[in-house]
Amino acid sequence: MKPELKRFLYNVWKTLATLLIPLIILTLTLSILINCRWLYEKGFEKYEISQKTGFTPAQLETAASTLISYFNNGEEYIDLHLEKDGVDVTVFKEREILHLKDVKGLVRLNYLALGICLLLGGGFFLYLYLKKQAGRVKKAGIVLIQGGVFSLLLLGGIGLIAMLDFQTFFTRLHLLGFSNDFWLLDPAKDYLVMFFPRGFWEDSALMLGILIGVLAVSLVAGGWLLRKPSRSDLPF
Repeated sequence: MKPELKRFLYNVWKTLATLLIPLIILTLTLSILINCRWLYEKGFEKYEISQKTGFTPAQLETAASTLISYFNNGEEYIDLHLEKDGVDVTVFKEREILHLKDVKGLVRLNYLALGICLLLGGGFFLYLYLKKQAGRVKKAGIVLIQGGVFSLLLLGGIGLIAMLDFQTFFTRLHLLGFSNDFWLLDPAKDYLVMFFPRGFWEDSALMLGILIGVLAVSLVAGGWLLRKPSRSDLPF
């Protein structure tokens, strides 16, 4: 392969790795929060969901575990039953079940995107490591710094838009992510909305922003340290 073409392909891969870092951070933090039972249970406690729905805290913990399990198993539809006033209750109605199926599809898409981004982005750093060329550690550090800064700018900008008008932002996310209106539920009748009121999503968005910020800053700091000359920069 000609040196010019080799250099061109390397620069393309380097740029791709830099651009993938925000996607890796976003999909990774989303995956963490989707599977964070503590986040669900903290929301139930903060917004007094037990008092509003009549389900005990233990039952709500079961609901949280069932939802997390559903997002990660092979079942097409969720089937959650809880006892209320001595009667077995099917918690979610048809529209809620269909909406959760759509949500599960997006969760799986997020997992897939994370895997692909890690494969492509991680492949670049593995290439640098195996190449054993002088300055490879410094090059890796520069990519981490650029990717971290780009993440802070891009995802920080999105976060700022969300903060200015969260309800509009939240609605537009649903319009973009779903091809139907199953997400339009009645907060007075549908338990899915009762379990997760607007405040829960605002708190989750804040948590998401904090995690993204911590990861992005960590990458910048790590990249800055890697820029310092070290023995691993030697070609032998």
